[in-house]
Amino acid sequence: MPPKKTKPKEESPNAEPAPKPEAKKAAKNGGIAEGDIITLDFDAYIVNPDGTEELFDTTNAEHAKAGDIFNEKATYEPIVTIVGHGRVIPGLDKSFLGAPVGEKVSAKIPPGEGAGERQPNMVEIFSIRELQKQEIDPEPGMRVQIKNKIGTITNMTSGRVRVDFNDPLAGKNLKYDYTIHKKAETPEERALGIIEADFGSSSEFKASIKGDTLELVLSDMCKYDHRWFTLKYKVVSDLRQILGIATINFVEQYVKKEEPKEEPKDEAKDESKEPEKPAQKPEPEEESEVIPESER
Repeated sequence: MPPKKTKPKEESPNAEPAPKPEAKKAAKNGGIAEGDIITLDFDAYIVNPDGTEELFDTTNAEHAKAGDIFNEKATYEPIVTIVGHGRVIPGLDKSFLGAPVGEKVSAKIPPGEGAGERQPNMVEIFSIRELQKQEIDPEPGMRVQIKNKIGTITNMTSGRVRVDFNDPLAGKNLKYDYTIHKKAETPEERALGIIEADFGSSSEFKASIKGDTLELVLSDMCKYDHRWFTLKYKVVSDLRQILGIATINFVEQYVKKEEPKEEPKDEAKDESKEPEKPAQKPEPEEESEVIPESER
């Protein structure tokens, strides 16, 4: 007889997904488990066929300068991610399971678990005139957007431009050296971690959880940052899915700034200064007697 099929237990839409067996084992051993919210630094390399390594991404500004990939517009600081939720490439996400906190880990990632294999049919040929009509002055190595697709110009010959729409890392072997600095422990820390992962910053946010209700005091930046108005719906979805929160209250605070009070003047007599002398009454001028000319 075939094994008896049992009806799967229905789960609440707000329930946190059950961890996989390896995730449970990782949690028991004090390592990272699926669903953990972690903060980490990393250096990412392309591993060439000859074994040499080429840095292509990092969270460290000095490493970026040394690898000649420094970008003045980029922010170099630890990142926050949610393990097992597809926030990073599959091979890196998988390497987090069981990883220790505070120790350097090196993960080698083949193309199948990285940016995928290269697809020859994703390479197209365009005429230079066609690109110029789209106000594109093509150069080798340039990233361009054509027909809602982003690609890289790899070659230019005889008025023709070759554009590769594969991911630049497709077909590459990768290596990540990373250190997990911490994982969020309390529900409040996890809530702020989700905001950091989704919005890019949790600075000045305040979270408090009572029962199945989360009260989130928003940062002042939310009042004028247009990204928040779009991303807050993703934040709500992730808070419900990962934390199992039923009700989320956003609180905007407008605090009146107190004007600095003037210090009272010291009316006490300053002994260091000489007392002002009272104004003296001017002495009356002497009247002069006028003698008529007849009497002189």
